[in-house]
Amino acid sequence: MRLELVKSYSTFSLASLAHAGNEGGGISPNGGASLRTSCDSLHQSASPTCYIGDDRNESQDVKPDFSPSVAFRKILLQCCGFKAIEKSFPILKWVPKYTTEKLLADVIAAITVTITMLPQGLAYAVIANVPPEVGLWSCFVGCFVHFFFGSAPQVIVGPTAILAILASEYTEEMDRSCTVMLTLLTGLVSFSLGIFKLGFIVNFISKPVNSAFTAAAALTICSTQLKEALGLSFNAQGFVEVLKATVNNITETKMPDLYLSIASIIILVFLRHLPQLLGYCGVKVNPVIKFISIARNAMVVIITTSLVYAFSDIQPFTVVQEIKSGLPPFGLPPMSIYSPAKNQTFNFVTDVLERQGSAIIVMPLLALMEHISIAKALAGDEIVDASQEMVSTGLSNIIGSFFSNMPITGSFSLTTVNGASGARTPASGCITGFLVLLAIRYLAPYFSYIPKSSLASVIICAVIYMVDFGIVRSMWISKKMELIPWLLTALISLFVGLEFGMMTGFLISVTYLLYYAARPGVRVKRGFTTSSTEFILIELDRSLTFPSAEYIRYILLKASSSCGENKLTLVIDCRHIQFADFTAVQGLIDLIELFKKRGQLILLWNVKESLIRILKKVDDETHIVKSEDHLEEILDTNEEKKSSQKGIQIQVSDHSEGEN
Repeated sequence: MRLELVKSYSTFSLASLAHAGNEGGGISPNGGASLRTSCDSLHQSASPTCYIGDDRNESQDVKPDFSPSVAFRKILLQCCGFKAIEKSFPILKWVPKYTTEKLLADVIAAITVTITMLPQGLAYAVIANVPPEVGLWSCFVGCFVHFFFGSAPQVIVGPTAILAILASEYTEEMDRSCTVMLTLLTGLVSFSLGIFKLGFIVNFISKPVNSAFTAAAALTICSTQLKEALGLSFNAQGFVEVLKATVNNITETKMPDLYLSIASIIILVFLRHLPQLLGYCGVKVNPVIKFISIARNAMVVIITTSLVYAFSDIQPFTVVQEIKSGLPPFGLPPMSIYSPAKNQTFNFVTDVLERQGSAIIVMPLLALMEHISIAKALAGDEIVDASQEMVSTGLSNIIGSFFSNMPITGSFSLTTVNGASGARTPASGCITGFLVLLAIRYLAPYFSYIPKSSLASVIICAVIYMVDFGIVRSMWISKKMELIPWLLTALISLFVGLEFGMMTGFLISVTYLLYYAARPGVRVKRGFTTSSTEFILIELDRSLTFPSAEYIRYILLKASSSCGENKLTLVIDCRHIQFADFTAVQGLIDLIELFKKRGQLILLWNVKESLIRILKKVDDETHIVKSEDHLEEILDTNEEKKSSQKGIQIQVSDHSEGEN
């Protein structure tokens, strides 16, 4: 047999790209090449198939036992077996292997993380528009919970800049009790997703959408901190409104705060790049230099706080308000939310969520995306259990809401510091939690001398590096279509709102997936057997699902009419079809019946055993072709039948004319 390409309907899928090398090489009908030789390149370009379960051995007919006793035993093992318990409590895996060497490494990492975490907690509380002590209270619960339930050894759970800015937008004009309820809501949704093993949901947010949202959130945070860096005082929310208010009030800038923030930014940027600068100069970077670079936030806060304390008599700087000392109060999250701006009390469920319903999706989605992204980044060759991390994040927020916490998740900066400091197990987070509790208990009164301008500098230098414009160039070179979700997410996040930008990006990502599912790559080829019997070969590059059923029907009808004048046999190459749902199968069966009524055949070639089980509704087994020889035999036999039927019709016609 020989084949020549007629038409290729592609949606830039992997399979269609893999076949791209064959598109230019249409095989001449006179070339005499066999089907086997002409399809060698297709076999080579096709990705290897991975069979799961019964598909590993197609020739072996395994009949599963569906008896109630067996099913109950399987469910019991999955829920209560040792492996299930070990998976739900990852602490059981690493505690038996814990050593004093690992303990020493975890203690050193915990001290470094604590020094970084305390000023960040205060800073993120400012972003979330809650009292500074709430930021400190949010730094220890997640550490303890992740110690028991977390599967990623180096992740540190605490407040983050993105969740803080989102919390401030959702709780605008409300007191901190609304933030606490938002923490509980985030925890309940995250925990539920983890329990039902829905960790894959975060994969529906594409890299461009994630990058655009992160960049927009970073720019929004930087704009909100301009007020503190300049010593201004005004009420404004959102990127545009804050910039307008800053420009309108620029003449009221407090010069001591401005000078202090500039000096802090210069020191922070210099210390961040100090190891690289010394490396460029040929100087060996020792552990002390690395520690100074890692602990730069704490150093700047300590230095500026000492400076403010020294000038406490004249106090030229704007400082953090007085912080409550002692441990956080324990109690049920409040359902009644008070609004100081409106002097009115609202119910969180019936009033607040009715206006801010997107918080149910956006807050947990962002929390899980941050947590799992940083966990995978530092996992190396280990597998991160996304669902278990969801459980850990959910419990951290649920328990944290009883301690008046703001929403928390895995922190990019703290986890990076933890990993760079040599943390070996989740015990480093547990030790960090104890150190934070000690600091809250004994050092809280001294935090009131921290200048707001230095905290603003810490925040700006922490989030500005989250803006990644390099991805725009990469998308422009590789795939320009990805610029659409990036641009829309960034613009809507900046000029409308972060929650709307996140939802827009999520919907665009899902729309892209649905479009690719509804428009599979289809290649139409004209084929010839060794006996010169002509047929049409249809190659599909992916499995059959209901969104693509109508499109595939349209392509097959079009190929039959335009390439074969509704006379040639259609051969569907099912090499890449691993799965087909009921709607797609029913549509294919209906099409086979339609072709049968008009005297055409549809043959299914290279059908996998998994697909044959789904196609068992097809009555005529001759529609499923087992091998290439079988295919040639059916095509030639069908052609002979057509020729004999034409001969009979001609003879009958001639006989009728003779009688007349």
